[in-house]
Amino acid sequence: MTTTRYKTLIIAVLSIVLIESCIKKPLEQKPTGSYTTATFWRNQNDVIANVLGIYNILYVEDWVGHALYTYDDQSDDIYVAGDHPDFKAVGNLNADASLQVIYYTWPFAYEQIARANNAIIYIPKVPVMDNAIRNRSLGEAYFLRAHAYFILSQIYGEVPLILEDNVLKSNYNVPKSTVEQVRGQVESDLLKAVSMLPETYDAADKGRVSKGTAEGMLSKLYLFEDNFDKAIQYGTAVTADANYALAPNFTDNFTPGAQQTTSSELLFAVWNQNSEISGSLQSPISIYFSPRPWQGWGFHHPTQNFVDEFEAGDKRKQATVLAVGDSIPYQTNLVTIAGTDAVQMFAGKEGQQTGRMLPSMSTTGYYIRKYTAFMPSGDGNLNFDLKQPLLRTAEIYLIVAEAKIRKNGPGAGDAEINAVRVRAGLAPVVAAGMPQLIHEKRVELGGENVRWQDLLRWDKDKIINLDTIVGKPKKASPLAPYNGAVIIPARTFQRPKNYYMPIPQQVIDESKGVITQNPNY
Repeated sequence: MTTTRYKTLIIAVLSIVLIESCIKKPLEQKPTGSYTTATFWRNQNDVIANVLGIYNILYVEDWVGHALYTYDDQSDDIYVAGDHPDFKAVGNLNADASLQVIYYTWPFAYEQIARANNAIIYIPKVPVMDNAIRNRSLGEAYFLRAHAYFILSQIYGEVPLILEDNVLKSNYNVPKSTVEQVRGQVESDLLKAVSMLPETYDAADKGRVSKGTAEGMLSKLYLFEDNFDKAIQYGTAVTADANYALAPNFTDNFTPGAQQTTSSELLFAVWNQNSEISGSLQSPISIYFSPRPWQGWGFHHPTQNFVDEFEAGDKRKQATVLAVGDSIPYQTNLVTIAGTDAVQMFAGKEGQQTGRMLPSMSTTGYYIRKYTAFMPSGDGNLNFDLKQPLLRTAEIYLIVAEAKIRKNGPGAGDAEINAVRVRAGLAPVVAAGMPQLIHEKRVELGGENVRWQDLLRWDKDKIINLDTIVGKPKKASPLAPYNGAVIIPARTFQRPKNYYMPIPQQVIDESKGVITQNPNY
């Protein structure tokens, strides 16, 4: 996330660096002082800047911007392309502790936690500042710490809890805590965030986490814990609040401009920006999900298995999936049609140029469309004003629906399911049970890094059997030149091993054995 203030801060810092580099006799300059963690919490401006520094971790490509989506490549929705064998090992359920991508999640999650810990320690000590901003800033820190720990508990299971006392005593090398302890801490932090965060923000601070963000995350946490009453309680607090209403159109959630004006359902998102400073604040997710000839690197490709899940007339399909022959507004990067592309609608057009998606651009014949947009200037560049949703109100509707169905039986969640179905142009359901809920969640949240964690959760609760899902090959488009090819053969799910990733071996080594490996690795 970012704000105009943050953008201005970056420009100011870079300007200072450039000015200093132009001074011919730098050694003659008077020192301006140095700062430590403890001394850079002097006033309200320091607090605001430091809290923005916690959000800044969300821009890192090997954190939520890209690498975290590798875990969802284990699902039946996505195939991981690209040139990283460690990503493919995860997608094939063959992860081991030495893989680089397994390690990525750990340091960036704990960096987010470390920055949040400092904020939680030092914000109360700032002598003079606006109490509303003090409370808001603490709420943001508690939320962002909870967010990182929740992800760690999903990916690795048991992880060390590093909290304020550890920081004050410099006691960082501690054993893993249980999943229950970690999620208990997540719950505690989120409850504090709910009590401290404002319900809304003005335009200057739009994009910060709100009370509804924390309530929505609590609802999700409680669903993972099978605490259906509290999942309903906190989820309904979001769905009943007009400030977090569903956007009028599904596509508003993935369209620059509309994300800020008509989409009130982006509870938590990475607020990327086009910047006048070259290379800053670019959107990793846009780069990694967009087709390669369209300025992206095209790592995560939808499978035919996923595309087949959409019902006829579902407006979400075109907004979610890019297929051969599709184009996007303002996309002007022309690609010459080669002989391998001269199939279907491109037959006989060899040598011509097109801005449409060509068969050679994807392993499966598809791309996720949600994270690709182009500059309205027509210069062919990706539009980094596109925000990356991490939690939407639509997901909370479906969380509440699931909790109601699992508590009270089929039909109990119809109102929530139909809220998202009607927006998608589909007929309402009646007496919907878990199969309908699972279907609806899959198509509503496709490509948003939700599917695999849901499958794991449902398998543990014996609602589904993951053997039957991973036992089906992942397939490409039936159109030539893909011809329905099997891109990932049937895999084997190993319980309980595959419920969690291994602890990175580097982490175990650095801890000198204090942190132990997960079972079966």
